Amino acid sequence: MSTSTAKSDTGLISKIETRSIDYVPLRERSGRLSDQATIWFGGSAHLLSLATGAIGIGMGLNLIWTLIALAIGTVLGTIPVSAHATQGPHLGLPQMVQTRPQFGRYGALFIWGIAIVVYWGYVVLGNNLLGATAEQLGWGDAPPWAVIFGVVSIVLAVFGYHWLHAAQRVITIALVVVLAVYVFGLAIGGHIPASTLALGESFDLAAFLVVVSASCAYQLSWAFFVSDYSRYMPPTTKRSAIIGVTSSGLFFGVFSFEAVGAICAALLPGESITASLAHTGDLVFPGLGPILLIVGGAGLLGLMAMCVYGGSLTLITAIDSLRSIDPTRKIRVVTILIVGVTGTIAAAVLPADFLNTSFATILAVLAYLMAPWTSVNLVDFFLVRRGNYSIREMFAKDGMYGLWNWRGITAYLLTFLVMIPFMYLSFFQGPIAVALGGVDIAFFVGIPVGCVIYWLLCRGMDLDREREIIAESDQDLERIAAPIE
Repeated sequence: MSTSTAKSDTGLISKIETRSIDYVPLRERSGRLSDQATIWFGGSAHLLSLATGAIGIGMGLNLIWTLIALAIGTVLGTIPVSAHATQGPHLGLPQMVQTRPQFGRYGALFIWGIAIVVYWGYVVLGNNLLGATAEQLGWGDAPPWAVIFGVVSIVLAVFGYHWLHAAQRVITIALVVVLAVYVFGLAIGGHIPASTLALGESFDLAAFLVVVSASCAYQLSWAFFVSDYSRYMPPTTKRSAIIGVTSSGLFFGVFSFEAVGAICAALLPGESITASLAHTGDLVFPGLGPILLIVGGAGLLGLMAMCVYGGSLTLITAIDSLRSIDPTRKIRVVTILIVGVTGTIAAAVLPADFLNTSFATILAVLAYLMAPWTSVNLVDFFLVRRGNYSIREMFAKDGMYGLWNWRGITAYLLTFLVMIPFMYLSFFQGPIAVALGGVDIAFFVGIPVGCVIYWLLCRGMDLDREREIIAESDQDLERIAAPIE
């Protein structure tokens, strides 16, 4: 960690966040629990979530069965994702740094590589969709708008943690108001046919389970993010409280726009998902459609900024594992530009229908790769080490967590192997998934299996010795924690 002396900043530069992967000392901790709800409501109630909601309608389910499947899958995905939120206040570190104790300094490089791909992929998908939406609104061609939105997300990410929270508070208010008007307007206006809400019709178990799996996978994709946006909270923050508040933002944010996506697909099945959103909005009153696109786009823009921010933190963590670096403001800005600029360029050159043709496959692959990691990380935090970690040892090249941790690596690989027969993709179908009629339950199997495997492998760990090292290594942590540049 950095021990550099403080430097004075003036003007706009002083507003740019300095912290990146380094420990946030207690003197800088603050925040409200409600911010964990708004950061995740605003970060998940957006245009990209519409696509997940439309999957069930496309497979022949009616609206009510699609909504039930979406709710179940979203709840199942929310539980492990929100559990990561308590790690931020407890450790004062971003999410990916916390992977070192389970996998080792070098062993975690693969996990960080996956995380960077996830962040970068969302930047590409999001800016591509925002550009296409701007074109749909008649603002001009999609590629220039993808670049404009990319620049805005980069600027937000540069200013950092507190600016992102502030932006998502405003976006959340706008989203709640517009969503309430839209849903109640459709219901009161009688625009949703009663046949789409009949439980006795259009039920297909295979399609139902596919929607449960897809919505769970989509929610799991936020697991890499969570404590990045809670690490400035005081360590006295109650675990149950922050998990509960984070869960509310995650569930209602994702489910609200998934439900809207399902409604749009049910009412106008022949149109693209954003076009049907605009047209169904105008059923409530003329002009609501464009407002829905703009506000939903604002939520997606907030997520893009979060992805650029998180991608930067993960990239710095990976670099620091290979060669120890001083986590300065400069390295923050440089890595943000790397993630943001490359993702924006890719978004601008991709075809406008890229999301429609690739989204379901991307979701499934993300879930396969993240399920073993989230199992290992959560079991280590809650059951094995029970929150007892050394901050300084995580950053030490010769620290007690080592370069390679065979327990985490073995648990990850075994879990992934166990999942393979349950996978179902366009280019690969596992035998058990085929026997189940094409239903993919790989991560429903992988998460509990990963938990058990890692817990068993950790039975012989000398945790008493670890606690002795922690007490000695971190005794002066607050005194030597790097001041803000």
